[in-house]
Amino acid sequence: MVHVSSAEVQKNFVEYRMAAEEAPVHVSHCNKPSVVIVSADEFARLKRDKLVVATDELPDWVVGEIAKTEMDPKFNCLDEDV
Repeated sequence: MVHVSSAEVQKNFVEYRMAAEEAPVHVSHCNKPSVVIVSADEFARLKRDKLVVATDELPDWVVGEIAKTEMDPKFNCLDEDV
Protein backbone atom coordinates (compact mmCIF):
# COMPACT_ATOMS: atom_id res chain seq x y z
CA MET A 1 0.00 0.00 0.00
CA VAL A 2 1.41 3.36 -1.05
CA HIS A 3 0.90 6.57 0.99
CA VAL A 4 1.78 9.81 -0.78
CA SER A 5 1.01 13.54 -0.68
CA SER A 6 -1.21 15.18 -3.26
CA ALA A 7 1.75 17.37 -4.30
CA GLU A 8 3.80 14.24 -5.03
CA VAL A 9 0.96 12.74 -7.08
CA GLN A 10 0.65 15.97 -9.05
CA LYS A 11 4.38 15.92 -9.89
CA ASN A 12 4.52 12.20 -10.75
CA PHE A 13 0.97 11.22 -11.72
CA VAL A 14 2.02 8.56 -14.23
CA GLU A 15 4.09 6.77 -11.59
CA TYR A 16 1.20 6.65 -9.12
CA ARG A 17 -1.36 5.78 -11.79
CA MET A 18 0.78 2.77 -12.66
CA ALA A 19 1.23 1.91 -8.97
CA ALA A 20 -2.56 1.94 -8.53
CA GLU A 21 -2.78 -0.91 -11.05
CA GLU A 22 -1.06 -3.08 -8.42
CA ALA A 23 -2.42 -1.67 -5.14
CA PRO A 24 -4.44 1.30 -3.89
CA VAL A 25 -2.53 4.57 -3.58
CA HIS A 26 -3.59 6.57 -0.51
CA VAL A 27 -3.25 10.30 -1.11
CA SER A 28 -3.09 12.88 1.66
CA HIS A 29 -3.62 16.62 1.44
CA CYS A 30 -2.33 18.89 4.22
CA ASN A 31 -1.28 15.74 6.11
CA LYS A 32 -4.87 14.41 6.17
CA PRO A 33 -6.24 11.43 4.22
CA SER A 34 -7.88 12.79 1.09
CA VAL A 35 -8.47 10.24 -1.68
CA VAL A 36 -7.46 6.77 -2.79
CA ILE A 37 -6.44 6.00 -6.35
CA VAL A 38 -7.49 2.53 -7.50
CA SER A 39 -7.38 0.80 -10.86
CA ALA A 40 -10.48 0.85 -13.05
CA ASP A 41 -10.81 -2.92 -12.57
CA GLU A 42 -10.72 -2.57 -8.78
CA PHE A 43 -13.26 0.25 -8.87
CA ALA A 44 -15.60 -1.88 -11.02
CA ARG A 45 -15.17 -4.80 -8.60
CA LEU A 46 -15.95 -2.60 -5.59
CA LYS A 47 -19.11 -1.30 -7.25
CA ARG A 48 -20.17 -4.79 -8.34
CA ASP A 49 -19.49 -6.43 -4.98
CA LYS A 50 -21.05 -3.65 -2.90
CA LEU A 51 -22.42 -5.33 0.21
CA VAL A 52 -23.56 -2.33 2.21
CA VAL A 53 -26.45 -0.13 1.21
CA ALA A 54 -27.65 2.92 3.10
CA THR A 55 -31.28 2.54 4.11
CA ASP A 56 -32.22 5.71 2.26
CA GLU A 57 -30.96 4.04 -0.94
CA LEU A 58 -33.40 1.13 -0.59
CA PRO A 59 -36.52 1.16 -2.76
CA ASP A 60 -39.76 1.83 -0.85
CA TRP A 61 -41.04 -1.69 -1.55
CA VAL A 62 -37.98 -3.21 0.15
CA VAL A 63 -38.44 -0.99 3.21
CA GLY A 64 -42.10 -2.07 3.31
CA GLU A 65 -41.15 -5.75 3.19
CA ILE A 66 -38.62 -5.29 5.97
CA ALA A 67 -41.21 -3.48 8.10
CA LYS A 68 -43.55 -6.47 7.78
CA THR A 69 -41.02 -9.00 9.08
CA GLU A 70 -41.06 -10.45 12.59
CA MET A 71 -38.14 -11.73 14.58
CA ASP A 72 -38.03 -15.38 15.57
CA PRO A 73 -39.14 -15.59 19.24
CA LYS A 74 -35.94 -17.46 20.15
CA PHE A 75 -34.15 -14.12 19.72
CA ASN A 76 -36.41 -12.18 22.13
CA CYS A 77 -33.52 -12.17 24.60
CA LEU A 78 -31.81 -9.64 22.38
CA ASP A 79 -34.49 -7.08 23.29
CA GLU A 80 -33.78 -7.37 27.02
CA ASP A 81 -31.50 -4.95 28.83
CA VAL A 82 -28.20 -6.52 29.72
